[in-house]
Amino acid sequence: MRAMLAAAVTAGLLTAGCSGGRSYTLTGQVLAVDVARHEITIRHQDIPGFMPGMTMPFKVRDDDLLDGRVPGDLVTATLVVSDDNAFISSIVRTGNAPITGPAPAAAMDLLAPGAPVPEVELVDERGNRHRLSEWRGKVLALTFVYTRCPLPDFCPLMNRRFAGVQSEIGPDATLRGRVRLLSISVDPDFDTPSVLAAQAGRIGADPAVWTFLTGEREVIERFGRRFGVSVIRDKEPTDITHNLRTAVVGADGRLVTMFGGTDWSSADLLAALRRGL
Repeated sequence: MRAMLAAAVTAGLLTAGCSGGRSYTLTGQVLAVDVARHEITIRHQDIPGFMPGMTMPFKVRDDDLLDGRVPGDLVTATLVVSDDNAFISSIVRTGNAPITGPAPAAAMDLLAPGAPVPEVELVDERGNRHRLSEWRGKVLALTFVYTRCPLPDFCPLMNRRFAGVQSEIGPDATLRGRVRLLSISVDPDFDTPSVLAAQAGRIGADPAVWTFLTGEREVIERFGRRFGVSVIRDKEPTDITHNLRTAVVGADGRLVTMFGGTDWSSADLLAALRRGL
């Protein structure tokens, strides 16, 4: 991956700007541009002191930065990271090169609302095996994340949204005891039960409500594809690219709805959970 990129720009922590975040230099290749979502996907080199090289979609606050950017562009950008978000504040094109890398993800047979959700067997943070059908009769919210995800507005945001929902479940008699939150790792080689248990403890996950799950990579990826989850793994074990999908499964085991990306709130998820009762 790194051989196809432009000559490395020394990456390091820069002086924080008026945003109050930390700024890093990012060097890599543009893989996709999505003006509607204010996003640019970049396969980047290691960012010393922050994260290893990987492929990630990054938000921009100024859509002018996307003007003229096309897949294949080699770029140097400034990444601003605060406690709860991250965005690209500048982009400079340094060249263009053919895009090479992992093969596209397998075709997806997406579930439609009302369709029965397929069975899957996974392992929780305590090392216990579970089949999805064990939670029949409860409404499930499930999302796909991994613990090494470095951007605060990607997987960590899913954790914060689930934490918000968890805080509402206890006081709500209509939801209490009838909802289960499931966070499924797309990085099972690293996210062992002990790693997930540590993560659950750090973020205050109540095991009576919120379960972290891992399992066999092929099983997770096959299950995730039914919800539109695409996972691409590059040469390095930490090079994981995936999209965000969060689903609600009704008490009858059928799909209620799916949320894509981050364009939903904890309140949206709570409303969908109530529809699934």
